[in-house]
Amino acid sequence: MTSSSIEDLRWWQQAHPTEEELLQSGGLLVEDWPHARYVVRLSRALFEATRPLHKLDEHAWLLLERAAFLHNAGMIVEERQHHKHSYRLIKATQLPGFSESERHEIACIARYHRRALPSKEHEEFATLKPSARKLVSTLAALLRVADALDHSHDGRVLGLVADEEGCTKDIWTIDLRVRPLADLDEEITHAYAKADLFEKVFKRKLRLKVHAQER
Repeated sequence: MTSSSIEDLRWWQQAHPTEEELLQSGGLLVEDWPHARYVVRLSRALFEATRPLHKLDEHAWLLLERAAFLHNAGMIVEERQHHKHSYRLIKATQLPGFSESERHEIACIARYHRRALPSKEHEEFATLKPSARKLVSTLAALLRVADALDHSHDGRVLGLVADEEGCTKDIWTIDLRVRPLADLDEEITHAYAKADLFEKVFKRKLRLKVHAQER
């Protein structure tokens, strides 16, 4: 493995936030900074791999980026309901570059990174405009899968792309490039379990193909 490849594996592993990260988080702390960074990385890759499906712009990506970075902020409060605590913390925090309504959308995206799917029975989701509900659902669908693909919090998935030949009107296939000798069983299991929103939003089954990175 080259020195640049090693650096690529380690860039995200700093245990503490940078000044820029604290600025972008509005001062919110997260339980695991390396995991937060890596979920942003995987979210970006999924956003690109599904562009033909969602057709969203870079502003939508910025919402997903901030939600991915802060999705586990609620772990500081409590683990079991941390997704709901993340929503409340983000909603109450000034995030540079985002309006109050955009902050609400970011909070909702983070809120739905696990457990229940978006529902108009939830007050926080019901108060969104229909277009915002669709956007939140789409971005949360990506965040759920990205979070699952770093279930072990150690960056086992190095990258991912859409497999064009495996993408049809019924199935969307994602090729995963995996760290050498990494066991991806837990990640794959959780990704399929959390693909429920992905499949609801995009009306396609998610298929994951694993390719080990050569040493």
